[in-house]
Amino acid sequence: MNHLAHCFLSFDDADLLVGNFIGDDVKGSDWKKYAPGIQKGILLHRAIDSYTDNHPMAIRSKERIRRFAGRYAAAVTDILYDHLLAIHWPVYSGEPFDDFSEKVYRRLEIRAEEMPMVLQERLPHMLAGRFLHGYQNREGLEWVLGRFSRRMAGGMDVEGLSDFFFLEIKAFSEDFNVFFPDLVTEARRRLESL
Repeated sequence: MNHLAHCFLSFDDADLLVGNFIGDDVKGSDWKKYAPGIQKGILLHRAIDSYTDNHPMAIRSKERIRRFAGRYAAAVTDILYDHLLAIHWPVYSGEPFDDFSEKVYRRLEIRAEEMPMVLQERLPHMLAGRFLHGYQNREGLEWVLGRFSRRMAGGMDVEGLSDFFFLEIKAFSEDFNVFFPDLVTEARRRLESL
């Protein structure tokens, strides 16, 4: 999963949010350098990613886009799933999307000094662009996919992928809406054991 899902799966806990948000940028055993609540968030982030990579519905979605994303299909599926979470938000949260997002922005901004330097540098731009809101519409999704594509060797056909995804969005939504409740349950279960 990408930023939106990791923030959502922090269950309104500010320490978990920071850890879950920085999870991709904390390598190996460096998680041990952080405060206990943030450590839990980093480990939760890793558990979420592992569970997602192995869930049959996420695998099915990944295979649908492999011709566009190649070996990056898992990461691209994570981005697409954040769009699906955004558009299906009322199914999974009683809190309005705008309220949730603004709360996350405030909490991340306040805690920026606790993040790896790469995120301290990137966060102001993300906040200025209201990065979670970008997942709500096609234009924002394509922007995220375009940014990701620039980091890929050889890039990818963002327009072709986007056209295919929106043409098949009902099928992707079906995958997501089976997968995501399982992920929420697994994240809560893993959190209890951390």
